[in-house]
Amino acid sequence: MIAIFQFKFMWKNYFKIAWRNITRSKGYAFINIGGLGIGMAASILILIWVQFEVSVDRFYENSDRIYAAWRNSEMQGEISSWDYTPAPYAPALKEEYPEVEEVARITEWDPFLLAVGENKFTEQTTFTDPGFFKIFSFEVVEGDPVEALSAPDNIVLTESLAQKLFGESSAIGKTVKAENQLDFEVKAVIKDLPENTAFPFTAFLSFKKLEAMGWVDDFWGNNSYRTFTMLAEGTDIAIFNDKFKGFTKKYWTGGDDISDFLFPVKDLHLYSKFENGQSVGGKIELIRMFGIVSVIVLIIAGINFVNLSTAQSEKRSKEVGIRKISGAGKSMLIGQFLAESILIALCAYVLALVIVSLTFPWFTDLIGQELSNPFYQPFFWILSIVYILFVGILAGSYPAFLMSSFNPTVIFKSKLGVKRNLGIRPREVLVVFQFAVVVALISSVWIIRDQVEFVQNRDMGINENNLIFHQVTESIRKNKVAMRNELMALPEVESVTYTFSPLTEIYSDTNSMDWQGKDPDYKPNISRMGEDANLVKTAGMELIAGRDIDIFNHAGDSSSAIINEKTVEIMGFDEPIGQVIKDDDYEFTVVGVVKDFIMESPFEEAIPIVVIGPERNLNFIHIRLKDGENMVNSLASVEQVFAKFDPESPFEYKFVDQENEQKFKSQKQIAALTSLFSGLAVVISCMGLFGLATFIAERRKKEISVRKVLGASVSSLVALLSSEFSKLVLVSVIIGIPLSWYFMKDWLDTFDYRTSIDWKIFVLTGIITLGIALLTVSFQAIKAALINPANTLKSE
Repeated sequence: MIAIFQFKFMWKNYFKIAWRNITRSKGYAFINIGGLGIGMAASILILIWVQFEVSVDRFYENSDRIYAAWRNSEMQGEISSWDYTPAPYAPALKEEYPEVEEVARITEWDPFLLAVGENKFTEQTTFTDPGFFKIFSFEVVEGDPVEALSAPDNIVLTESLAQKLFGESSAIGKTVKAENQLDFEVKAVIKDLPENTAFPFTAFLSFKKLEAMGWVDDFWGNNSYRTFTMLAEGTDIAIFNDKFKGFTKKYWTGGDDISDFLFPVKDLHLYSKFENGQSVGGKIELIRMFGIVSVIVLIIAGINFVNLSTAQSEKRSKEVGIRKISGAGKSMLIGQFLAESILIALCAYVLALVIVSLTFPWFTDLIGQELSNPFYQPFFWILSIVYILFVGILAGSYPAFLMSSFNPTVIFKSKLGVKRNLGIRPREVLVVFQFAVVVALISSVWIIRDQVEFVQNRDMGINENNLIFHQVTESIRKNKVAMRNELMALPEVESVTYTFSPLTEIYSDTNSMDWQGKDPDYKPNISRMGEDANLVKTAGMELIAGRDIDIFNHAGDSSSAIINEKTVEIMGFDEPIGQVIKDDDYEFTVVGVVKDFIMESPFEEAIPIVVIGPERNLNFIHIRLKDGENMVNSLASVEQVFAKFDPESPFEYKFVDQENEQKFKSQKQIAALTSLFSGLAVVISCMGLFGLATFIAERRKKEISVRKVLGASVSSLVALLSSEFSKLVLVSVIIGIPLSWYFMKDWLDTFDYRTSIDWKIFVLTGIITLGIALLTVSFQAIKAALINPANTLKSE
């Protein structure tokens, strides 16, 4: 009991003395607390984000047993991986393997219009099997979702959608109309799917309905659905995949080159990037990168503490000497200095929490995720205590052990300085590290922004301006020609075309197309598009040879095709016009060639695309509005035509350029986060540099006074005081530039379409970094150079 009391008294005394020392050196305390607070805030925000990302699809009751079906196929020496399967895949999987407890298929189609009376909403809807709600443990509000999906005419709603459609009354037993033609009875309501699930659905329809309507075929080459499975407890996935790899080959003669495997759903969000049939990463790379950067920013803040503490070691050496002479042991002194660093860490953490609370809404907008507020989570506060102790002890350990090791006899005999190792002070090494990171981050920001700008300025082969698209509903499908004619009659409309998919996305591809002269072993992946007429004009494509498809002026154009330059290259056509391309049971004659156009990622090379006549459904209408017209009035005129032919559906158009802009979201997020961390690193490093400059100017004020008396000019004194830091920053530039070049070249290599690294970026980065450092220290240097020598030397 006495020992506990003594321990508490000792640490209470430590913190009391620590507080006095902090308040005595307010300037250094401000720099330490401010720098650590900013660094802590950055790391807290990133840790909140990381915690969210690693939790995606890992919260299900049986997460360790849930898998997605994937398949590999070798194409031209490279293995491609995909996770879409044919309709009979899931039932055959469950029937053949006893280890499979449950299976579920889902569709990922365009949103459905769901209506109850005048309440109409376009919602992300999926057709799925009853096993979906056995595999994925979503919270149920009313009814039984498993039983609900066992019948074809039932629907399961999320809680928020049920409230939108039915208000506060119970939705169970009531009817929802889908796409103005199908009625479904609400049999269950579930809680809204949490943010940390990859599923975006708000409504669930029975897969049996698809089968009842005849929309499901048994063809094993039609990969239209994702398949999920839950394996029995204790199943060894490696052993299972070994016998599962030949699954498709058993059921489809065309699947000789396909290998099947199950991949953990809990890893899909982070590790869904596949190369040559193996998972090689994915979003985990981004998380890992910014996790490391946030730690580095915190380390930079800790360096300020170490540098300023060791810089003041001479000032506090007499305090240490007196304490040692008075009987204080080394452990007591270490405890004293650690208490001081922990107290600073505590103050910094309070500042960090203020910064986090103020910036949290902005940060969630930046990363595009609705993160839960950590302040309401008890676990966060438990971790906070550990975090404060960890940062405080880590940052304070070196100064504590350094200053507690001072010899009293040496202290009172001579000036004390930190020993050099091979002529290098540890403080100098830490400053070089700080600014090397600053150099690397600043140059990285420019390279990332150059890459994004380079791709944004790319010729996409499509004129995106004034181009909108809208999903084709059943009512529109029945009146396509009449609606097209009325739209073309509008003075604000330049051109109209119906297409299989939007111009912003590929909906279908295949490696089974055939043409004259094709090697049977050559199976390139070729994307499909579809149109009825005027795609070239509406999309603003460049026609190189032949003409566009036009079923209104050419009766046989339902079996015609236009191809892009990449397809001509892939198929080896010298004269493409008139060539016949076979696709499944269809034959298409090439009537035109267009310049390569990009429908998927603008960061990738152009892919071969075959645009075919309307043998398949045309699900979208694209409308080019005339330049110079008032956009609001033009859209209002178009809306009136839509209302005439489909009065039951809302007019929910999208701009092609806005949809394509979303493809830059990830890279812009990287650029924004890198800019943020670069700015923080610069601020924290400059705070530390300012503190060191202040201390050195104070320590050398007598030397400066003597030099002034001997005739030294103010400019020469400023240069003298600044040179020590400018040399260190120059070394940082020399170290930071190669590091940045190495890592950013590696990052750029992940893109097929990429810019090159301009050497001028590094020159400008070096100039800016040196300029920032000199501006930081120049204030103190000028202040020191302007002091009156009489005031400094009068005590001598």
